[in-house]
Amino acid sequence: MNTALKLVDFAAISPLLIVLCGALLTLLLESFAETASKKFSFYLAAATLFAAIGAALYAPSSGNPLLTPWLSFDSLARFLTLFFLAIGIVVTFLSSSFFQRFEATRGEYYFLLLSSVFGLILIGASADFLTLFLGIETLSISLYVWCGYMKKWEISHESALKYFLMGALATAFLLYGIALIYGAVGTTSFNGLLGAYHSLQPAPEKILFLSGVALVTLALAFEAAIVPFHVWAPDVYCGAPTPVTAFMAVGTKVGAFAAFARVFLVALPQFNPLWNQSIALLAYPTLIYANYVALRQTQLRRFFAYSGISHAGFLLIPLAAGSPDALPALLFYLVVYALATLGSFAVLAFLDQCEEGVTFQDLRGLFRRSPLLASSLALCLLTLAGIPPTAGFFAKFYLFKVAFQSGYYLLVVVGLLTTILSAYYYLRIIALMLSESPEEAGSPSRAWPAALVGLVSVVAIVALSCFPAPLLAFLALISF
Repeated sequence: MNTALKLVDFAAISPLLIVLCGALLTLLLESFAETASKKFSFYLAAATLFAAIGAALYAPSSGNPLLTPWLSFDSLARFLTLFFLAIGIVVTFLSSSFFQRFEATRGEYYFLLLSSVFGLILIGASADFLTLFLGIETLSISLYVWCGYMKKWEISHESALKYFLMGALATAFLLYGIALIYGAVGTTSFNGLLGAYHSLQPAPEKILFLSGVALVTLALAFEAAIVPFHVWAPDVYCGAPTPVTAFMAVGTKVGAFAAFARVFLVALPQFNPLWNQSIALLAYPTLIYANYVALRQTQLRRFFAYSGISHAGFLLIPLAAGSPDALPALLFYLVVYALATLGSFAVLAFLDQCEEGVTFQDLRGLFRRSPLLASSLALCLLTLAGIPPTAGFFAKFYLFKVAFQSGYYLLVVVGLLTTILSAYYYLRIIALMLSESPEEAGSPSRAWPAALVGLVSVVAIVALSCFPAPLLAFLALISF
């Protein structure tokens, strides 16, 4: 047995090492050179993430038995690593725009950002429940602090405390669920988990395993903000700084469904029809409740909380189907959702002027004040609504196709009806932007990092709307 790590093994985990080293350097810079940290933390964080992307593109696979029991080096892990790093870069740029208007220490902030990305990469590459747990905890603990980072914002105090208390409860469920699974099959490794489950003979052992799976599912449902485990999301999104809200709306959502995919589409595909039916039962209230409550929102950070909950309901559809096409459908939807949501937050970065965030009233007359910003936001909202011919339409069509082929006809009907309902509140925002501008409304501020994010998001959405087939073909090639 090889008991030493070679150069190729370090190269295989180089994205994780680069992000970790960058996070530590950012924290050291803040500790020993506060003035330099204020100037260079953004560039250090961005350089770290770009370097990690370069390493991920060329990183080899490792067969070292010191690593393979804990980390996966398959194509899914590589794709998710690149996806998480790209999300980190976007949020880094949005954060730079945020600090042009709000004053706070920079080094610790970017340290928390890089730590969160590190946790996400661990989730996407996990090959064992223990690695998955470490990834989720690294992400969660960073977010607990990050949500309350603006110490002078009273609204952030409640946000961070609520997230911490409820997150601690979800962590207990996750750890207890892992313990029950280990008690049933004697391993926490994803490799061979399905075979170990099918080899269980006594009924008590199967009940123990299924109880563990139920608790793990509950904990991941909390991370994904699925009804009825969503109650933390609106207040936390509303109280956190806008770039942190953007990260939670996209990064945390993608991380939670990456964990779902790792456990239930890769390690335990179609292990028990009862689990798939339970996921479908969670999808119904998530779709209906989130879309109904989103109609009544007036503050955009809270609005995107309910929008994210709604999209979590759509993302449950391929999980419930569990067919071979479920994983490509899930990943394609996540990519489109991430582009549209981050593009929307790029526009909000221009309008974000106070701790309460941007309201619907601030969008009134935006087409007259800034046609480019309004057009960009309109395209992102149409994509989130799934209006043809945007990429959002193809993403939802793919989900419904997978569900229909698996026999979940009622779920398809509910999904279609809630899509129509969601189109109303997304189009309502566009109508506000087309209305008359209030006299006291000023011009949006200038922020080149946010402008770059918005430009890339719009170009990517247009490209995917015109040519969705290449990405779909690429995702279909991702092997388990």
